[in-house]
Amino acid sequence: MTSDFYKRPLFLILTIYALILFLFLPVPSAKKGDASFLVAPRAQEMVIKADSYPFVRKDKQVFTAKILSVNGKETKGRTYVYCKTCPEMSKGEILTVIGVLGEVRSEDNYGSFNWKNYLARRHIFSQIDVREVKDVQRASLFWRVISAVRADMLKVFTENFDANLSAILSGIAIGEKGDLDKGLYAAFQDSGAIHLLVASGGNVGFVTLMVYFLCSLFLTGRFAPAAAALTTALLYTLIAGADAPLIRAYIMTFAATAGLLLGRKSGVLQGFIIAAFLILIFNPQSIFDVGFQMSFLATLAIIYFVCNFNFTASLPKTAAWAAELFFISLSAQLALVPIFTNCFHKISFAAVLSNIFLVPLSGLIMGGAFLLWFISFWHISFVFKTVVLLLKILLAIFNFLVEAFANTPLAGITASSWKTGYVLAYYTALFAAFNFPLFKNKKRFLALCGALCMLFLLYAFFTKGGVNSVLKGRYNYSLFVKENGKVIAVGAGVSPKTLKSAVLSAGSKEIDCIFISSRYKSALYALTDIEGIKIKKLYLPQGEIPSAAAEILARIDADVYPIVVGEEYCGVSVERAWYYAKSGEKYIPAKSGNLSFRFKGYDFAGNMKAYRHEDTITIFGN
Repeated sequence: MTSDFYKRPLFLILTIYALILFLFLPVPSAKKGDASFLVAPRAQEMVIKADSYPFVRKDKQVFTAKILSVNGKETKGRTYVYCKTCPEMSKGEILTVIGVLGEVRSEDNYGSFNWKNYLARRHIFSQIDVREVKDVQRASLFWRVISAVRADMLKVFTENFDANLSAILSGIAIGEKGDLDKGLYAAFQDSGAIHLLVASGGNVGFVTLMVYFLCSLFLTGRFAPAAAALTTALLYTLIAGADAPLIRAYIMTFAATAGLLLGRKSGVLQGFIIAAFLILIFNPQSIFDVGFQMSFLATLAIIYFVCNFNFTASLPKTAAWAAELFFISLSAQLALVPIFTNCFHKISFAAVLSNIFLVPLSGLIMGGAFLLWFISFWHISFVFKTVVLLLKILLAIFNFLVEAFANTPLAGITASSWKTGYVLAYYTALFAAFNFPLFKNKKRFLALCGALCMLFLLYAFFTKGGVNSVLKGRYNYSLFVKENGKVIAVGAGVSPKTLKSAVLSAGSKEIDCIFISSRYKSALYALTDIEGIKIKKLYLPQGEIPSAAAEILARIDADVYPIVVGEEYCGVSVERAWYYAKSGEKYIPAKSGNLSFRFKGYDFAGNMKAYRHEDTITIFGN
């Protein structure tokens, strides 16, 4: 790789195109004729065509589908389907169902994951809760064969391994979204190994190399083994779901293999650019997909390291191999730091080391999974059981390492979001570090990158980043405010995840003042699992605290202050509680021990189920 790469027209066009998309592409809205305009509370008859592989969540199959008709009326659009009564399905099947076509249910709280926007960027504007399946039309022969292979592999795994091991094996082999135990899933996240449960570039590369090696033993020349390897890799991509990481990986693999056959070394990098360009041309909304961003950033970082650095050449082979694995893992993790902080609010430094051991081990497990499925056709019990036993041993080692790395002090660290300026400064510095060897005039290059970093840091420093948002919980509201670096929460009846996400998204890990409207447990719900967030001052009504609420308060390392009606604390005025009455829309002063709060133009009811703001009354559930 040379610095001339950045002058290539395709790279420049891709960079400009991606930047325009990121800055100006809005969230799509449903177009005329979309089935989302036919949502209704009653059950309707619909014809849908599955366009993804179903996965199981609890007792339901979940998949995306095209809606062909609603009550006999031809419609367009895609939908998200929850089906408890669906038979074992394959991609491409057409189903006639009775169910409720509704709007996508989603939180719209500051800092929380917006499921509605996530689906909208995939041009999905509705969801279906299926009550009954009336008819199933089989998919085309091609998709039936592909789906049958996938289903047979999953059957082999589920019949010979327990639920957790089967989910891990299915995830590593073909990216199946299985139901892992919550504790084990958290361990995968904290150890930085969650990406190994998703079919991606490593899987496609492994299949290509494995088939190429086996075919080269029996076929002469390079073209025939390469053709067989690429064909098999394409089939694997389809079996595993053909999502963005797999498509990107296949295009890159194809370009790299073609470059190898033609004697060119630029195939991988060109494949990377072509893959990104094709995906963004056919689906521009992919630019906002976190999986897409992570896949391309990590891959680009690895390409930079492999192409631009070669300081392991003088080391012994074993040491060089270990060093390359370490620096490849480090490169990928460094590229993803802002994604981890701003999207997941969690970062695992243990991932740099864990992936050195877990990535090669996952390759062995993946190969063993394919071997197990292949020999399942032989009906040789001893051989089959031997492979099952070996895989169980490998999976036990894999699980042990995942949990060991997840329990290290550097794993699963809670992180708050970075300001845009900090993110830009970080990636500018990372770009300079990765590309330093390419440029002849290194001083000028570093000076330019340093100047950009300073500009971005100044932008971040002078950006206030204030927040003023009402959070909606399952039963009531809460007001979240960040102003002049101070975080205040009025009400804690929302879910812990909602409040925690708001705090971290605001770039903080502390709540300076939090106000509780009553002394009962329900008013403290957000504080039942607030790990990673420091609460400085907690204000609640005077009086005896019930034991359930006292237990929650005992777990919080915060200074607790009783509050009095008519006083002001942290800028929040405390008043006698009022409630919204449906009859005549009157406001009745509370007779209980609850309190109401006024802050930033908001006047909250004692039960936090209603508030007044700018002469507008907002009532929970309306």
